Amino acid sequence: MKEKKMLYILGGGLVKEGGRWCTTNFNEGDNFGASGDRLRVVAGKYWHGDNPDKLIIVSAGKGQYRDIPDAPTIAEVMKQELIALGVAASIIEKEEESGNTWQQLQMAKKIIAAKGLDKLFIMSNQWHLPRVQAMLGADEELNNLFREGKIALISAEELLLKHASAEWKEIIQVAYQSEALRARIALEQKGIRQIKTGAYNLK
Repeated sequence: MKEKKMLYILGGGLVKEGGRWCTTNFNEGDNFGASGDRLRVVAGKYWHGDNPDKLIIVSAGKGQYRDIPDAPTIAEVMKQELIALGVAASIIEKEEESGNTWQQLQMAKKIIAAKGLDKLFIMSNQWHLPRVQAMLGADEELNNLFREGKIALISAEELLLKHASAEWKEIIQVAYQSEALRARIALEQKGIRQIKTGAYNLK
């Protein structure tokens, strides 16, 4: 019997380019700094290539853009970008209730239960995954799902280097040596310390 698995892409930041909302490149960012979350979408295309019959769920509502009237949900932008990359609309679902990483992970629990999944692959940028893992550890149910192997974390950067190293290797190397991304990683590390001490506002 085939393993019932799906991909869950965590949403990040958006920018408006030429009147159109897009996910961000490494030289762009959100309210918290450099992000590069477009890599999650491109990596999602390659995951789909390896798993053509599996569902992809893109996650996040308006989040930090909730006060901008014309801003779409982050999930909607990611869905349209995946479609533009050749992923069939019929295998993409949207989770548009969450507004931050913690809320996205809470929705992951519901998705696993509602879909009866054997495994949910959660994809984000490499710089983001340590805080995601710390959050999994801060929630008993999520921690159990992770320990049991029902949740697995995927680095968008690692997937891109596996499938398209010639295109992405230098971009990723330059980004991770940049001051902007180093500052973002320092902020992530601070968040992890706060999660472990109970000072992080998990809601």
